[in-house]
Amino acid sequence: MDEWVPVDLIHLSDGQGVSLVLRAVERYEARRARVRAECLISADFMNARLEANIWLDRLEEWEEALRRLSAGEDASWPQGSRGLELYFHPHDNGWLSISVHDPDRLTVALGLEPMPEWIDEHEANLQRLRDAYGAS
Repeated sequence: MDEWVPVDLIHLSDGQGVSLVLRAVERYEARRARVRAECLISADFMNARLEANIWLDRLEEWEEALRRLSAGEDASWPQGSRGLELYFHPHDNGWLSISVHDPDRLTVALGLEPMPEWIDEHEANLQRLRDAYGAS
């Protein structure tokens, strides 16, 4: 039996202790509407782990958010969510401001300078998640 490995949809880090990871932690089940996930947030002032869901029918919204970010525009995901929401603001100097908002547990703002190819890596993460859950 193949060992299932969690899949990171989002993995942003500056290599200096600031990071945001949204990881699918639930074993593959064909055509599920949602996947149990965890959101891991680290900075010098905090470490947090939030239980979350990744709604597979909202992956196209994440793809669109990546397009907007690639164009230097602000983006949020998922839009209209009642749970975890992520807001991204790219700066001209390469920095990225991120707001993590979970209405019942936490709101925090982070700033980091991701690697230049971070958009390409996140497009690959998105495809990896789609492949793992049959959400093409």
